Amino acid sequence: MPETSLHRQAQRTAGSAFLAVCYLNLTACSIFGGSSQSLSVNSDPPGANVLINGTLAGTTPLQHQVPRRGDLTVEVQKAGYTSQTRVTGRKLSSVGIVDVIGGVVFLLPLLGLIAPGAWEQDPGIIGITLEPEHPQPAQPQ
Repeated sequence: MPETSLHRQAQRTAGSAFLAVCYLNLTACSIFGGSSQSLSVNSDPPGANVLINGTLAGTTPLQHQVPRRGDLTVEVQKAGYTSQTRVTGRKLSSVGIVDVIGGVVFLLPLLGLIAPGAWEQDPGIIGITLEPEHPQPAQPQ
């Protein structure tokens, strides 16, 4: 009889461990996601300065690591051209969507949504065409 009792206890422990692993994999994936992501900025013409939240990040074409949390203000500047500004927002990442689905399946709080990995900057790629400051007058035909 003691073997049967030990066997049942081992099964319960294994089952509990399995559920805990499933819970962590389906509701808190974002905790393991990074707190930053790559942002790409391109301009026509290339070689323009890119300021992210007022800090020079480099020149176009640019790939730069940015935080996933909060909105970003991206300004593109080049001498002789009018500066352009874009603002990113944040949206639920694919990992965040998995957290939501897991939270619904397990009917538990969506813990992963508090982690930065649940979110991503939107858009992640910015393309800007800079206009000359003083456009050339049209040629008479």
